[in-house]
Amino acid sequence: MRLLQKNGYINILAPTHRELDLGSSEQVSRFFHDNRPQYVFYTAAKMGGITYRNAHPAELLLENLQMQVNVIQYAHEYGVKRLQFMSSDFIYPEKTADGTLREEDFLNGLPSRRDFPYSLAKIVGVKLCDYYREEYGDSFFTVVPCAFFGIDSSFDVERANVVASLMRRMHEAKESGTREFVLWGTGKPVKEFLFSDDLASACVLLMEQDACEGLYNIGSGSGGISIMSLAESIREVVGYKGRIVCDPSMPDGVPRRVPDSTRLRSLGWRPLYDLQTALQLTYDHFIKSCA
Repeated sequence: MRLLQKNGYINILAPTHRELDLGSSEQVSRFFHDNRPQYVFYTAAKMGGITYRNAHPAELLLENLQMQVNVIQYAHEYGVKRLQFMSSDFIYPEKTADGTLREEDFLNGLPSRRDFPYSLAKIVGVKLCDYYREEYGDSFFTVVPCAFFGIDSSFDVERANVVASLMRRMHEAKESGTREFVLWGTGKPVKEFLFSDDLASACVLLMEQDACEGLYNIGSGSGGISIMSLAESIREVVGYKGRIVCDPSMPDGVPRRVPDSTRLRSLGWRPLYDLQTALQLTYDHFIKSCA
């Protein structure tokens, strides 16, 4: 929203969950009927950390499916010019030859069994956009971001993403004087992380293209960073003086999951924020609003 406003867009519809329950077919139909949006960024998701995902598989699958189907269906029925569906790298196979996720890897293997309910919902969303495009000519397409974070991240312990969770826990360790910070797993898995403002710029650029179809990966292009290195970077930003130790009894997940963003970069997009700057901006916001 900040980027759209900065770019001069003024007729922006952004209802809160209280104003519009995307899981309600009746409410979504009425919203499209009354407002007739021309362009739709679908970024909604029911998600959470590993513990939350393990405890609520049926809820994650059902609620994500309901929201996606309602929005995509009524975007078609009310003649939306372009819809951008935000998916997740959870849609890709759990393992690829080199740990790089390419658009052509989609449906060439099974996603992680652990995250299958969420993956399945997002896969359905991708294919629904594809089928509306193929059958009706709708300009519906999908973006697949790497792990992202920013000043509007949730810092709720149960629902926070990796960066926000580590940041909150490390801040609390600093405040309490804890000498050791425990990092779950070995700290070796490698992922890419992207600042939300950079993700927004990629999404807006794609929406402004004359024609987009299929999948577009959105990554930092850094080649990835280990979870341990990420934790060290967060420690520097937070100012935590204790020692980071790993708990190898906790699961690591896939050793490397890094998106190939070649297709997006061919359109001229590049991120503006390096990781350390993005972490500092996020932590500054956390201190002002959550700490």
